[in-house]
This record gives sequence, C-alpha cells and structure tokens, in this order.
Amino acid sequence: MMSWVPERRRSLELIDLPEGYSRPEFAGNLADIRLVNRFLGAYRVVLTNISALLRGMTSSAESPVRMLDVATGSSDIPVAIVKWARQQGIAVAITAVDKNHLAVSVAADIARPYPEIVVMEADGFSLPYKDASFDIVLCSQTLHHFNEADAVKILREINRVAAFGYFIMDRRRSRFAWLLISALTRIFSRNRLTRHDGPMSMLRSYTVAELSALSDKAGLTNREIVRKPFWLMVLSGKKV
Repeated sequence: MMSWVPERRRSLELIDLPEGYSRPEFAGNLADIRLVNRFLGAYRVVLTNISALLRGMTSSAESPVRMLDVATGSSDIPVAIVKWARQQGIAVAITAVDKNHLAVSVAADIARPYPEIVVMEADGFSLPYKDASFDIVLCSQTLHHFNEADAVKILREINRVAAFGYFIMDRRRSRFAWLLISALTRIFSRNRLTRHDGPMSMLRSYTVAELSALSDKAGLTNREIVRKPFWLMVLSGKKV
C-alpha cells in the first residue's frame, strides 16, 4: 500500500543551486511564494504565533520589540508583521537576512516602504550577532532546504540569538500535498523554478516527529510543535 508520508527526498531545489537562474526568474518564484503564503494561510499562522509570543511584552518607539527573520526570501513575512504591528500599536524593529544576494535585492525593494525593516545579507549557519541579540527570531518555510545536520545547526543559531522566543514554520511532508502542489504549480504558474521547487519542497520537508528529533538535537527546550492547515507545522518556544 502506498504511504501518504513518503521517504524524504535528498534532491536539491533549483534555487539551492549556486547558479542557473536569472534575477527575473528568481523574483518570479518569490512572487509565487508570496501568493501561496497569502492564500494558504501562512501569514495568519505567523501573526497568530507572534501575537502569542508578544503576550506580556512591552514596546515603545524608543524600545521596540527586536525581531530577526532568518532566510527572509522576499521579506513578505516581516512586511506582514509590520502591517499587523502598526494596527496593534506595537513598535517593532525587524532585521531580515538571507544569504542569497538576489533574495536580498528583491527583499530590499519590497521592504523599502517599511522603515521598521532592515534587510541584510547573512548566513543562517553563522549569524553575525551576539547571543540573545533579538527578542524573537523567526524562520519561515526554510528548514526543508537543509539536510539533518545543517537543520540542527540553523536551529542552534536561532536559539542562540533569541533572547525571549523563537518561531519556526515549515511544511509537513505529504504525498497528497505533493500531488496537489504539482497540479497547482502547473496550472497557475509558468515559472520553471516554481514548477520544480514547489512539489520538491513537499518531498524534502520534515514530519512533526522528525522536526521534534532535530529540535532535541539542537538543544531547544520549553518548545512545542503544532500542526497547522495546508500541511504547515510550527515549532515555537519561549526562553524566559
């Protein structure tokens, strides 16, 4: 009988290759990801969890909540947080980093209308920040790009630079989700990267049990992993 949770694929996504795509093609792929995040509820999941992490914290223009978004892509998650924070009267200062220089370029353009966001190029495996530099550290739909050893490394770095809490969202591996994403990317996108990487990302994703084991190896404590609709899962925790 075919398993609805297939073995994890090791093949790289095209955007993880050192070259082979143009800036317009890469920007088009990021635009497709923003659409997926919008219509499949990723923003809602992020804001719900950020609201929970912020409970009990205070902020002001002089002392905003400091956030770091690791592997920010096109910085759409920080933008969604800033829009929400403005409505809630919460002062935030978000540093959005990515090691891909094309992503940094696209993210800087999108984040330009939001002075609360600073976009920088940085490697998530070796973040150029001191311990506990940020109140909250985020990482969205990125962990599946890494093998187990590298996933543990980035989880340790996220935990190291977080002073109060962290929030990590990614996809859950599923054969049904792979079939659905394969169909949707061919219907709604003509972008070569989207058509290849969208389905592949579902096969490279971890399960809840696998993510739990990775977080244990990374030394994350006082944490929980919650399943979310549309094959998302959230690993979050407070350090204080």
